[in-house]
Amino acid sequence: MNLEIYYFTGTGNSYTVAKDIADKLQGDLIAIKDTEHKKSIFLNAEITGMVFPAYYMRLPRIVERFINKLENLENTYLFVVITVGGISGAAFDRIQAKLKIRNGNLSGGFVVRMPANYIDAADALPVFLQKRMFRNWKKKVNKIISYIKNRKAGKIEKFNPVGTFLFARLIEKEYNKGIFQPDIDKNFWIDENCNLCGICEHLCPVNNIEITDKSIVWKGNCEKCLACIQWCPETAIQFGDKTFNRNRYHHPDVTLKEMIRKN
Repeated sequence: MNLEIYYFTGTGNSYTVAKDIADKLQGDLIAIKDTEHKKSIFLNAEITGMVFPAYYMRLPRIVERFINKLENLENTYLFVVITVGGISGAAFDRIQAKLKIRNGNLSGGFVVRMPANYIDAADALPVFLQKRMFRNWKKKVNKIISYIKNRKAGKIEKFNPVGTFLFARLIEKEYNKGIFQPDIDKNFWIDENCNLCGICEHLCPVNNIEITDKSIVWKGNCEKCLACIQWCPETAIQFGDKTFNRNRYHHPDVTLKEMIRKN
């Protein structure tokens, strides 16, 4: 079976999901950020997967750019896994619309609950709740594997429809305030704990961070994946006035060395 899985990750949640599927199906993992320089992406694999988070019920901009470059979609079995901390909303509808323009069709769409990483909105979940999500994923991955192996089609998961109904309008309102504008990174700053180690620069999946002699510069092209703030070993990166004394989170099974190598 020829399988390729493209992924985008900040704190390691989507990378873990993509890796688990690729390992079980003996497929290849490809970081979406490694395709940014390409004008078009020709899909050659029999089966193609995409794994990435939903941000406020939308696709990360880097994922939208990726989908807009895809070619040969009609000749691959295509599935998508979205990781969420809250709700996915109409994310699959947005994907389907983009794929249709490029003669593609989504054979399977799955939602995986993972610990939220938006530290500007809330503290990290307690560890026991994180572990419960990880256990649930280990159970669910085998169902996804079976679905893909049998080339099934038509399943698009609806995750937390009650939450979507109750909060979609509020989330849309927050999004329209510009919470994901590329220059949202103007809210990042470093405190006195920063030692200019450069880890955030190496981790940023869109090369949006530059280390100077005396400081860190965010260059106005932020995806708000929050990899920089969540992985900082000195907890020196802050976002506005919201992140003081909040616990950082990244997937416990992913090492910093692994993330730097992947990003």
